Amino acid sequence: MRYRETGDYMTLAGGGRKTLKSYLIDSKVPKEERGKIPLVTEGSHVLWVIGYRISEYYKITDDTHTVIQMQLDGGKVNG
Repeated sequence: MRYRETGDYMTLAGGGRKTLKSYLIDSKVPKEERGKIPLVTEGSHVLWVIGYRISEYYKITDDTHTVIQMQLDGGKVNG
């Protein structure tokens, strides 16, 4: 778990990628708030933008064999 870094990205439906910066801008997250959002990452691949969304690559499907459940206590009740 960390805050954003240059080069962070998310996987979109269909397998495409979007930079975290573009995602936050498109989601209308105020610039001053973007660096305060905690992330769960694997290298530069963002698994979960806490309070907003998870990467399509990590969503549970019929092919999923292992699930890791995570919970952030004390955060916003958004996701």
